[in-house]
Amino acid sequence: MDNNEISLGNTQAQTNKTSKPVSWKTWIKTARPFSLTATVSPVLVGTAVAAYEGTFHLVAFLVTLLSCLFLQIAANYFNEYFDYRYGLDHPESLGSSTVIFRHEMTATQVLAGGIGSFFFAAIFGLVLIYLVGPVIILFGLAGMAIAYFYSAKPFQFSIRGLGDILVYIAMGFLMTWGAYYVQIPRWSWLAFAASVPVGFLVVAILNMNNTRDLQDDMAVHKLTLPVRFGQLFGQRFHAFLLIGSYIAVTLFVLLKILPLFSLVVWITFPLAFTNVRSVLTATDRKAFAIGIKRTATLHLQFGVMLALGIIIAAISKSFT
Repeated sequence: MDNNEISLGNTQAQTNKTSKPVSWKTWIKTARPFSLTATVSPVLVGTAVAAYEGTFHLVAFLVTLLSCLFLQIAANYFNEYFDYRYGLDHPESLGSSTVIFRHEMTATQVLAGGIGSFFFAAIFGLVLIYLVGPVIILFGLAGMAIAYFYSAKPFQFSIRGLGDILVYIAMGFLMTWGAYYVQIPRWSWLAFAASVPVGFLVVAILNMNNTRDLQDDMAVHKLTLPVRFGQLFGQRFHAFLLIGSYIAVTLFVLLKILPLFSLVVWITFPLAFTNVRSVLTATDRKAFAIGIKRTATLHLQFGVMLALGIIIAAISKSFT
């Protein structure tokens, strides 16, 4: 056992030796509320697609949104806990809230936050099973598995360079189609098409986070895509994902899969262009940290505009 392992063991013992009441502000901070827009966008878009096809149930929409939000909160808690447990974070880590190292919460409390969030997600999932049917169980199990094993052994998708793929599947495809499915329980190519640009942008948030944390991740052998292929790849991949989201919408409109009004997303393109330009010319971690926030904001605005465009198309269709 080397000195680093001894130091980590001592730190973990110290941070777990006491348990005290945790303020609600600390629970909220550890849930990373700024990241939750990544759930709002796909649920809005998937629901808008269902409305375009003639169905909207408010209760199903709200329950789906809450269930997905708690799944993401659980993932955030588990990420905090397992990165600490496996020695992937340290007190100066930018990517974590460091509540364990600051003795604001014990590791056990953070783990309990993840399990508790799973519990609430499951409760809302049971409501959806009652409203829609047992197939919803498959969506729930897939979401829980990704949320947990994204950080936890034996899979630890995040350190194997598979985080981007899993995030695209969970928060692009599954959440968009799942939000559609609870309204209209069937497959939809329209919902699939709408999930593509939403998925690109949520992966862009993760990629920007990984690009910022490149040096820290290299030190602990966390093989994210920027670690595998370099910072320049992370910057160019960011540009591909952002520009690609607009190209995807345009292509699906030309193929007459998405309605014409979906092109309203181009209103947000100046924000994407500024984002891409600043990231491509960035030379320090602070610029990438700013890029994470800008990309999260763009993801929400893009999703709202795409959902709005699809709703406008639904209203227009009702008058023809």
